[in-house]
Amino acid sequence: MSRLGTLAGAGVLLALAGCGSDDAAAPEAGEPPSLDAYAEVVADHLGREPRIVEPWDVMTRELEVDADGATLVVGRTDSLEVAVAPTTDSPLVCADESFFDACVELGDDPTGGRLLLGWQEEEPEEDPGVVYVIDRRDGEDVVARYAGAVVSGDPRELDLGISLDEMVAVVTDERLTLG
Repeated sequence: MSRLGTLAGAGVLLALAGCGSDDAAAPEAGEPPSLDAYAEVVADHLGREPRIVEPWDVMTRELEVDADGATLVVGRTDSLEVAVAPTTDSPLVCADESFFDACVELGDDPTGGRLLLGWQEEEPEEDPGVVYVIDRRDGEDVVARYAGAVVSGDPRELDLGISLDEMVAVVTDERLTLG
């Protein structure tokens, strides 16, 4: 084998050595989780792998801060967008009543943060509605946005494609942090 072939083969082996690891790289301090980290957390708590994983940047507009998140499609019509952002007073985190049809406290998370549930009900022939679960931690907000099933009232009384318990498990997962 030529020296060039040996070097190319070694490069392939080095590249493959990093593949298949179950450990998602931890974000650096102040950095959002990677798309792979979001996908791993969602798969762990939903018990199924997302079939599509793409960047979600709506958080920049809605939270009024730069925050990269992930859109994860987990069923035919069910999607979950997840992001971690520095704490803000945006209406998206129930700071006022201008964004949601309703916003209620679900209680405290295991670290002493506040869990919130907000939703927008369907607009017939326009929008099926959305459900948000927010973990307001010390210095950061972890947000999960569900879309898929029609939201016709309080999500705690609806059969959604992703349960509120699963959404709470995602947003309270300690792997989702700015580091």
